[in-house]
Amino acid sequence: MISKPLLIEENHILPLMNGEGLWKAVSDASIEINKMGKGLETIAKIEEVEQEECECCGLKEECTQEYITKIKNSHSGKWVCGLCAAAVKERLIKEPRTAMEVAVSTQRIFCQEFNNSRINPNLSLTCAMRKIARRSFENRRTSEGSSTSKIARSISCFPNIDS
Repeated sequence: MISKPLLIEENHILPLMNGEGLWKAVSDASIEINKMGKGLETIAKIEEVEQEECECCGLKEECTQEYITKIKNSHSGKWVCGLCAAAVKERLIKEPRTAMEVAVSTQRIFCQEFNNSRINPNLSLTCAMRKIARRSFENRRTSEGSSTSKIARSISCFPNIDS
């Protein structure tokens, strides 16, 4: 620890009543922290998030500016949420000659029709997803039940053990 006299005015030590001077203690750790603090300003740059609204369905997401720019560049300058982006991608796979702008506008029209035809769009979306999951589960269950068993039972299997 380094001790220095406290300078109030140029080269004057503040005297106390008993004749001793007031001393300021500066630790080595605080000196090192001050040195590191200048370098940390450039290292610790926190990315700010912004809230964007999907131009198709209206869903709001918090994203970094870099991610927003990436999505807009890949979707003709439009911000599209993950769910709508997947739908746009599926449309482009099914119809390869479709332009990105047309696929995004088609998804926007679909979402608008879906939301306008329902009293509570969020609840309707949840119910629609539930129906899709239920149908998928039922299809899986019926396909498993209709297939024949690969291992057939034989007459030689008895539940009791002979000793």
